Amino acid sequence: MTEPARPIRLVLVDDHPAILDAIAGAVAATDDLAVIGTARTFDAALGRLTDPSAERPDVVVSDVQLAGEAEGLRLLERLAATNDAPPVLFLSSFDQPALLRAAFEKGASGFVTKSAEVGAILDAVRTVARGGTVFSATALRAVRTAPRRPSDRELEVLTQVCAGASNDEVAMRLGLSEKTVESHLRRLFDRYGVLSRTELAVLAVREGWIGEAPVTG
Repeated sequence: MTEPARPIRLVLVDDHPAILDAIAGAVAATDDLAVIGTARTFDAALGRLTDPSAERPDVVVSDVQLAGEAEGLRLLERLAATNDAPPVLFLSSFDQPALLRAAFEKGASGFVTKSAEVGAILDAVRTVARGGTVFSATALRAVRTAPRRPSDRELEVLTQVCAGASNDEVAMRLGLSEKTVESHLRRLFDRYGVLSRTELAVLAVREGWIGEAPVTG
């Protein structure tokens, strides 16, 4: 007698309990999917997914934004550096082109918005588990045309700039020299074709790189 196929094992990562409950509930109603773990923070997710004694998932379904930061991207990077890393499917409320590009370039297996039907999300999980990828035509266009996401250090500088900090204040808060801060800002101005701190801040918010309100001065 043939044994039934093992269900696709999922670890869900999201900082909103309602989202975790909704996806877990939908998974529970299927015969071919099973949730084997959940996490609400980057640290909890990384600990669960790198624990050698824990059951390995077939797919990680993760929000991109955790606690207001793009920690899902950082989780993807950390997992990619491990042996036999599971594929990551991003589920996000944000679909800015630069975010889609970053997800693709960092090795995500798919990107689905939270506005999608639950059935479509579960179908995306199945596709990723079979070794496929799930990126919309819009996402693939974004990969080619969207501005590249700044580095983590550049994002730290941007966050301070958007909070209204001066160069010397940014330097003090981040433990950098003022010349280093000026160098970061000059490269950002040149790369994105902006002429002022306000334009840079507006771009950062629009692209979803940071969530702070832009400076107005």
